[in-house]
Amino acid sequence: MVVLAWSVVAVWGLILLASARIALRRLPDPFAKVGVYQLWLPGGGEAPTLDPPPVQVVRGAAPTDGPARVLVLGPGVEVSADLPARLTACGADFVGVFALPRGGPLGLARERALRDLAGVEQVQDARHPAGYADGRCAWLHRQDLDLPGVGDEPVLRTARARKAHGLPVTLRDGRDAAGRPCVVAPALTGAALRASVPDRTGGDRLVRGVLALMPLLLVVTPLLLLLDAAARPAALLALGVGAAARLMTAVRDGFGVSLALLGPLVEPLVALEVLRAPAAPPGPGLPALPEAAPQVLTGARAAEKGSWLERAAVPFLARRLGGAAAVMEQIYSNRPAGTGALGRAIDRAVHTSPAARAVRHRLVMTAELGRALAPERLLSVPCGGARDAALIGAPHTVLVDPDAHARALAQAACPGATVVAGTLEDLPPGPFDVILFVGLSEYLDERTLVAGLQRLRERLAPGGALLTTTTAENADRQRMRRLLGWETRARAPEELVRLLGLGGFRVEAKRADPLEIQWLFVARVAVQERPAA
Repeated sequence: MVVLAWSVVAVWGLILLASARIALRRLPDPFAKVGVYQLWLPGGGEAPTLDPPPVQVVRGAAPTDGPARVLVLGPGVEVSADLPARLTACGADFVGVFALPRGGPLGLARERALRDLAGVEQVQDARHPAGYADGRCAWLHRQDLDLPGVGDEPVLRTARARKAHGLPVTLRDGRDAAGRPCVVAPALTGAALRASVPDRTGGDRLVRGVLALMPLLLVVTPLLLLLDAAARPAALLALGVGAAARLMTAVRDGFGVSLALLGPLVEPLVALEVLRAPAAPPGPGLPALPEAAPQVLTGARAAEKGSWLERAAVPFLARRLGGAAAVMEQIYSNRPAGTGALGRAIDRAVHTSPAARAVRHRLVMTAELGRALAPERLLSVPCGGARDAALIGAPHTVLVDPDAHARALAQAACPGATVVAGTLEDLPPGPFDVILFVGLSEYLDERTLVAGLQRLRERLAPGGALLTTTTAENADRQRMRRLLGWETRARAPEELVRLLGLGGFRVEAKRADPLEIQWLFVARVAVQERPAA
């Protein structure tokens, strides 16, 4: 009993230190100039007074057009007129704002539980609950609503998808620098909290169980240990440290002293509400294997060990298909699947790995740079599922891949495109304004790669650009080789620049994901210098 009591003291002490060390940043002073934006009211209602006002107001479903910048406000949220200027001053693509809650102790305890499910800014784990935001007030890009992610609530799904793509999510306190509230919202009802739990936990029963049982352990256990004379001093200390942690929260997050005083009474009730939340729907299960998925592009070999990994979707496909389009579609979708809880847990680990986050970020970079080039004629080889080509949206698109399953996915993604069976050795003649050569160089030796680059150069129109990638050395590469059978070549960005030069290209620009695993290059045909007369 004494050991248990001191364990509870230790946990409360860590919570107190975390409360003292970590604080959501408050909204900064208003920015001088605010760009055009639109206001989205998912729950309907009247638009608040804002300065400057939005150019359009959308109620209900998520906006599909209009300005790229979107301010999202849920029902009952009250904001100061200068909120758009303060959000612009944050200088971030995604800002989730935690409102000052108003309500009784039970409602405030639910809000505290919600923040436990949301957490602090710049959390790096895409699947951890602390990577999420508050859907009642957010400042985001409309395009990010289309990022592939997990969940049903649009703002939370977007926050999760940004984290999964290696993009930052900034969380802010809804007060200004002086502590005055800029965003106020009614505290959560029990029904609202229960409805949000499946989205917040990503359908993970273990996460939900821990989040529900921790308050019961930390609050109820010290009260019960007061009955044991030997454990009573440690139990009293645990209650005191817990009260200090709640008081820290009350001061920092604006929950009021009532939560600090009544927390031991209401927090177990909120924990029971979390336990009563509906279970997430079952996962999609293992995907079907394509009828034909050649491994000629990957050099993959069947991995003999670790067959238990095949309970999850990505390892199941990867071990049987190599780096085929079906594998990449699973990684891009970022939706854990597989057989049972073990399969989904393995997939979650795969989706949150640095390599998977880097690949998803590569898709974002390719689409952004490809759209900036505004090509009329686009070639993608190997096209895979053609998500990047679809996002670029060139009027005339040609997609080349030797895999029939990949070509079917590509045709569905780009219905108006010309889809061709082929490889680097039998390319259509062109010319093309932009060529996508993404995700293949890792599987080619130096000689084959340079020869392929020379063929691509011949298909470029004058002034055209090649978008190509390399994968730098990373800890996941050897793991994938051992467990999945993927035989890849890691190349530093400087090495690919050298090979591009041998292929007749000069590098114009390069970008990398935040972890510097995936590198994307914009290259143009090198101009041959004339010999001196």
